[in-house]
Amino acid sequence: MKSSLNDEHCPEVVIVGAGLCGLATAFLLHEEGRSVHVVEASGKPGGRIRSVFDKSTGDYLADLGPSWIWPAFQPVVQRWLERLNLEVFAQYDSGQTLIDYGPDQEAKAAFVPGQDGNFRVVGGPQALIDALIKQLPDDRISFERPVRAIHASESGVEIQSGTTTFRANQVGMAIPPRIASQTIEWSKALPTSLRQALDMMPTWMAPHAKFVAVYDAPFWRSQGLSGRIASRAGPIVECHDHCSPDESFAALWGFIGWPHDMRINMNDELEAEIYSQLKRCFGPNNPQPAAIYIEDWARDAFLTTSNDLKGPMNHPNVGPDSLRRSYFEGRVFFAGSETATQSPGLIEGALDAAERVANCINKRCLD
Repeated sequence: MKSSLNDEHCPEVVIVGAGLCGLATAFLLHEEGRSVHVVEASGKPGGRIRSVFDKSTGDYLADLGPSWIWPAFQPVVQRWLERLNLEVFAQYDSGQTLIDYGPDQEAKAAFVPGQDGNFRVVGGPQALIDALIKQLPDDRISFERPVRAIHASESGVEIQSGTTTFRANQVGMAIPPRIASQTIEWSKALPTSLRQALDMMPTWMAPHAKFVAVYDAPFWRSQGLSGRIASRAGPIVECHDHCSPDESFAALWGFIGWPHDMRINMNDELEAEIYSQLKRCFGPNNPQPAAIYIEDWARDAFLTTSNDLKGPMNHPNVGPDSLRRSYFEGRVFFAGSETATQSPGLIEGALDAAERVANCINKRCLD
């Protein structure tokens, strides 16, 4: 999907970042007839939506990024599900949870209240990415193009990406606020209030690591277990059933709770520690995973800054209004899930931010 754009190419709008927010913004602008181009630092779309694929068929299997949505409580998500004609199914949560006390104690099964209304998209959040990409012309997305500098002037915006300069009327920054502030050279200084807001906004999932353990069958279900594990010992601190709706694919999914520096020190031993923990939780007579996949988001330079590794690991709060204003005479807009007014950091936040920025850019085009 790489394009052959050169320095003379001048779309109306450039979107920086081909994650969910960036693609949704581009989709909305394209739908309104705007000339839009998306530049992405990595080699594939999706951003924090990162999937495990079947090696032989290429089909989606599991998530190493976000997985859940709450349609009953997230009207923006519900609207996009209908718009993209996507189906959902309830997170499996029937049965007992395993409470893990550590290597020296046996895990205990207990009934623990589940989360209310959490669902999964059929095909995973990857289905959102795939559906959006299908709506955009192939030559509207450029990969492996990290943006290094932006110059906004009265005549437009220049976006320096590698050896290519994109020229546009406006730019939407659909990347984490800290990345926009700390990895891009701005030829005109960002206003102090904006710079502070960008730097103070934590990037959701940046300090985290997630895992998927693949099994031949969901044996835990027949044993009256939900697949949930709650642990203060780790490395897994939170685990959930991650099977496909028809159980043709069986897996567990969750967070690795050990901090980033501990994960670095463990290095190749981390996978063995996960195997060991699953064995002590489910018992030695149950099957071991056929494979384990790990995504350490703290190692992603396009997502994580040093500030993210120092702060708390919880969801960010709604940020100040300065994140949602336009800058440089209506030329520059900041999107990304963390800039949302609802569910910042989550899937809904990405879609909320996309709607806001697309509406603002479109209105500016019509003025």
